[in-house]
Amino acid sequence: MSKSNVIVKDKQSDEKLFECQVHDLELAYRYASQMEEMGIEVDIIAPTITDTLCESLGIENDKKADFDQSVVAEIDDHDGSCCATPAKFDD
Repeated sequence: MSKSNVIVKDKQSDEKLFECQVHDLELAYRYASQMEEMGIEVDIIAPTITDTLCESLGIENDKKADFDQSVVAEIDDHDGSCCATPAKFDD
């Protein structure tokens, strides 16, 4: 499967219990909820935006690390923008 898939893992055993594509993220959350209702603690591992972009563009290994650093640097250069801080909403 794709590197950009969402994975639900058992916290205790680290066993992969469920996997789906990013666009089916809601299915992973539903599955995780069902597992937790049964008393099984799980982790949901979802790719970041940069992970999915790199996969789409075919960027791998060292080039991916360089790309990740460039994204962090770009966000740092825009301190106070929507990229760097959570949006604030007035009531």
